[in-house]
Amino acid sequence: MAFCKKTGTKIKHALQQFDAFIAAHAEEALRVTRIIKSALESPVVDLLEAIIPGDADTILKNKVLAALETGIDTLSIVVTCKDETSLEGKVACFVRALATVSPDLQDAVLQKLQSIILRELDGNTKKQNIYDLFSQASYSNSK
Repeated sequence: MAFCKKTGTKIKHALQQFDAFIAAHAEEALRVTRIIKSALESPVVDLLEAIIPGDADTILKNKVLAALETGIDTLSIVVTCKDETSLEGKVACFVRALATVSPDLQDAVLQKLQSIILRELDGNTKKQNIYDLFSQASYSNSK
């Protein structure tokens, strides 16, 4: 019983760290990973254009692209993706590598990518497990 109480306290503490900024950016991070997941099912000609439409806010666009690159570099499931010189090449390599693994592993990698993007958009102000918690919650709610 003490375990449940301790866990409940930790969850409450984590929820107290949640703010509106993370809530807004959790949706953006989820949108990016949804586009990558859809690319696994049917190839997208210009994946970066699908992720960041041309009419997107420039500051947000640059933040999302930088966060996406950080996430792919961090989660590179194939070392050769790090060797790609352009973000387009990294994204394409990442999607190709992701397509070769099981759907369960795809979901796990996409959830972690979403969490890393969220962390980067928030300026890395909280512990990674906080971003993981809210990314998993928003990912689960989207299914």
